[in-house]
Amino acid sequence: MCIIFAFSSQPYEMTMKTSNLIVQPIRSAVEENKSFKDEQEKKDYSKKLKTKLDRAVRKSAHITLFAVLAVFIYLLIRSNGTNKFDAVILTLFICALYAGFDEFHQHFVKGRTSQFIDVCVDEFGAVLGMFLIWCKSKLNI
Repeated sequence: MCIIFAFSSQPYEMTMKTSNLIVQPIRSAVEENKSFKDEQEKKDYSKKLKTKLDRAVRKSAHITLFAVLAVFIYLLIRSNGTNKFDAVILTLFICALYAGFDEFHQHFVKGRTSQFIDVCVDEFGAVLGMFLIWCKSKLNI
């Protein structure tokens, strides 16, 4: 939760620098293998590609962080002797609550916005984390 809070405390410009570490090499590789009829077409394509890649990277980060958070919360709850079903429900509830808090907090950070869709994406990450726990239990890993 502290890591998520730290990331969501960063101003927009700083988050763009972070996501550009991933976006820029992918963007360069894609553009290198594509031909354009003129410079304007290349600029338009590049702008659209950057926007799509940036969105994918940001949403993937939300999903990954909340999947990891859900696994940790689930393991903590289970360590107290709570049954699996109740632990899953409580984990998903806590993650949803924290996702809402995180978006509320971002509302006060320079250049950042609060979006309900991000709460949904975060909760999807938590569900994915629970799915990974389920897969682990079925595979006896």
